[in-house]
Amino acid sequence: MASEGPFDTELVPEVWTMPSRGIEWCDCGRHHVLDRGIVLGFAQDLVEDPDWMTHDEVIDTAMDLWNYVSVCEFFLLAIRRSASAVNGGPAPRYSFERGLEIVAYFSKTWQGCPEEICSPSRDRED
Repeated sequence: MASEGPFDTELVPEVWTMPSRGIEWCDCGRHHVLDRGIVLGFAQDLVEDPDWMTHDEVIDTAMDLWNYVSVCEFFLLAIRRSASAVNGGPAPRYSFERGLEIVAYFSKTWQGCPEEICSPSRDRED
């Protein structure tokens, strides 16, 4: 995996203002703009070190945000792509803020998976 810091800060998109291009992350039927406070609320319950997020904590935060009990390889690949877009590549851990940005980027770009070829490859860590 890549180093902890961003490879090039110019790679970091403005995730908090970018429009959502993916499927709706909340299934209540009303559109909710995904902001830092929402992602932070989910991350605070999962992250052990308030200064850092491990790659697994990024995955778990995204799973909780989406209310997924298990995820497939497509989900994990989309997290890796989001880490590449925001951080220049996946890393063992990220600054806490960068981890939040990865979850937000993922959530605003997630298109779902092709269910007919999908099978769970990771379960939620309780």
